[in-house]
Amino acid sequence: MTEADETERRKRGPYRKTGARRREIIAAALEVFSASGFRAGSLKDIGERIGIDPSTILHHFGSKEALLRAVLDDKIAQDTQSIPDIEELDPALIPRGLIELAERNDRRPGLISLYAVLSAESTTVDHPGGEYFRERTARTRRDFRTGFERMQQHGLLAPGVDADFAATSTFALWDGAQIHWLIDPDSVSVTETLRRHLRLITTVTEL
Repeated sequence: MTEADETERRKRGPYRKTGARRREIIAAALEVFSASGFRAGSLKDIGERIGIDPSTILHHFGSKEALLRAVLDDKIAQDTQSIPDIEELDPALIPRGLIELAERNDRRPGLISLYAVLSAESTTVDHPGGEYFRERTARTRRDFRTGFERMQQHGLLAPGVDADFAATSTFALWDGAQIHWLIDPDSVSVTETLRRHLRLITTVTEL
């Protein structure tokens, strides 16, 4: 290794450690916010999970609000890697794509809990996640509508079902089923509930 390489390695060292610490804090914050919500979940609770002081969290993120944004941004990054592009899918495969996403979510209960708790909490005045969840709701409903419009154009929606109803009912049922699943996971299957719903509103049976 040349002297220049060694100098560069030393420069990168602290950044690697900082990145690892930030990811550790985000993971701990996800657990705390999922269980307690943003307002009740404290920096002290987060720090205790990984053995650091609240001042260390503030050193990395500046504020509790900035930490929440980092947690939500991390969720977006994970979704970007896993959510199918609904405009690229064969219309007949759109329901299957939604089922596969629900199956992946079943393996990430922490993230689902985070969304369930924070989306409800974000309806309160001055919640820092309010804008995020308003945008998320509008974006998700728009994406669903786009997918079901494509299905409608190909005659894949059940008689009497239009794209707007399909989008709104699917979104509402999915979010509601996730809350019931979090409360009583042994009695509710989000994936099976969604599968049965899609069989009712579409003509696609292979799900």
